[in-house]
Amino acid sequence: MKKLKSLAFRFVVYTTLLCMLFLSTALQSIASTNVKVYFNGKLMEFGTNSNDPPPYIKEGRTLIPFRRIFEALGMDVGWDPALRMVTAKGNDIEMTLYIGNKIAIVNGQEKELDVAAEITDGRTFVPLRFVSENCGAEVAWDDSTKSVYITLPENVPSSSGEPERKSLGEETTYEDLTFSFDEVVIKEVEGTNNNRIAIMGKTNLKNATLLLEVFDNYGNSKKTKAYAQPSESEPYDFWASLYMSKTFVPKYMVVMYQNQDGKYIEIAQYKF
Repeated sequence: MKKLKSLAFRFVVYTTLLCMLFLSTALQSIASTNVKVYFNGKLMEFGTNSNDPPPYIKEGRTLIPFRRIFEALGMDVGWDPALRMVTAKGNDIEMTLYIGNKIAIVNGQEKELDVAAEITDGRTFVPLRFVSENCGAEVAWDDSTKSVYITLPENVPSSSGEPERKSLGEETTYEDLTFSFDEVVIKEVEGTNNNRIAIMGKTNLKNATLLLEVFDNYGNSKKTKAYAQPSESEPYDFWASLYMSKTFVPKYMVVMYQNQDGKYIEIAQYKF
């Protein structure tokens, strides 16, 4: 009987030690959720609602909600629940990541990840450094403050010095193009956590097209295009739209025009 009690005691001790080891490993795997992320010098805020979870560290790598990072990098994002696949397109880059898979596809080429994309508490997270660097950004890590610094180089030159700064309703003229942006309407998309942002204005050119980059106070942005709408006579209605999370509050917009060399140049800024 004493021998049985001794074996039972040892079993309990070993089981407890194994459980403690497992918990310790798990805690080291997801080491911290108190990670600060700075994009172009501005702190990205997280946790404003239940659909905006903060980034965390796993296996020494920072994982971040996929939509927040891709949209900050100016990418259009997609999610395929059947294939458990994240897609991002924009700025001549196409990227695909698969949940639980350490192979990503960037512009048709396979690239290996240090840590795979994953779903945590029902939200999809992607490796911050891999995504940012493959979108052309520079990434730095400050271990003392657990801070990540993402810098996306400015590759859109101004037409000539400082671009014109406008308020809604004011006209801008560049070469033979005259336009204005007059109204911004934000509406909730029913059944989602997104808003639809419609940007409306006028232009004198029938086939006018401009590239717009809309920013919030935290430096997050997304690009879209404004198109002149069909009409019998000028001025022609100018219209653009984009979908963003409800946490995104547009504050100003950079207006870009494609020159004869095919390059976009910044010609104006509109504040909302």
